[in-house]
Amino acid sequence: MRHGNSKLNGNLKTLQILRAVAATSVVYYHIGVVPVDAIPVFGSFGVDIFFVLSGFVMALVISNGQTPTSFAINRVTRIIPLYWILTTSVLILAALKPDLFNSTTANLTNYLKSILFIPYFKENGVLHPMLSVGWTLNYEMFFYFCMWISIIFARKIYILITFTLLAASFLLLGNLATNSLLQDFFGNTIVFEFLLGIIAFKIYQTKSKPKVNSYILISIAVLSFSFMAYSETNGYDIARFIAYGIPSVTLLLSVVALEKTNFIKNNSLANLLAFIGDASYATYLSHFYVVEGIRKIGFQKFNIINPYTPLGVLVILFLSLLAGHILYVILDKPLSKYFKQKLQSKLT
Repeated sequence: MRHGNSKLNGNLKTLQILRAVAATSVVYYHIGVVPVDAIPVFGSFGVDIFFVLSGFVMALVISNGQTPTSFAINRVTRIIPLYWILTTSVLILAALKPDLFNSTTANLTNYLKSILFIPYFKENGVLHPMLSVGWTLNYEMFFYFCMWISIIFARKIYILITFTLLAASFLLLGNLATNSLLQDFFGNTIVFEFLLGIIAFKIYQTKSKPKVNSYILISIAVLSFSFMAYSETNGYDIARFIAYGIPSVTLLLSVVALEKTNFIKNNSLANLLAFIGDASYATYLSHFYVVEGIRKIGFQKFNIINPYTPLGVLVILFLSLLAGHILYVILDKPLSKYFKQKLQSKLT
């Protein structure tokens, strides 16, 4: 999901690499939800990486002096256009081909709640919008709202205000409210991973950072990712905030510390990951179309490719990344740019 004191840039190459890692992890996880021989299932923690990244980048853009109006415009135009298009596509498909869906129906009320980022329990009882992966965007938009409020009222203490808003909603709505919807949405500790990202930025921002060898940083990054994968594969009963949130911070800090090193500047793998990272938001939103399309049409209907084999997993992963990049080029990037310019001309 995409989310900048020389003026830091929100599109640091290392941030794009992390977005690629997060998006690819989530795609891999959803491919393997149905067991595949010899393929361990992990990667849901890509969401946690995204949330920590989001907190980091939002703190970064605020440190650059972004106004509340510009902050709101940038967030809205980054998130909404492609999400609304793909959610509308789900509505149309559910109306025309309901057999393609396990639980989603062409419900207009649910559609409106989805595009307005209002959480609800869908037909199968899960707290997901019409486009299932959009559940994370409900949290993203709530976090952006808290950040926006905080920089309107007191930019100097925005971290304290944001924390207060998140903590108050967690305690009052997530734990003291009797409504199950409020409890399930606001009672999820995953929301505090945004704060971990802000803390990570403050650590990154300090001038007294020790010089660390590139290979040590790479080792920390690999170990952080491996710890999350191992924890998920083995199903350890650890709070998500601890199991994935904290390792996401060490992963983030170790990778961004590599920004100006030759390992990042002159590395073909780093360049490829950054390229994938550019389209990470489009990939994240669209990959279910590819995964389920190949599973239900390519395999079950035409028996073209078996998604339950290692080769099938690799093919689906490649096609998901390819589809995401195509969407990024033809829809995501141009629409985001267009609406951003339109709103800026009217509101700033």
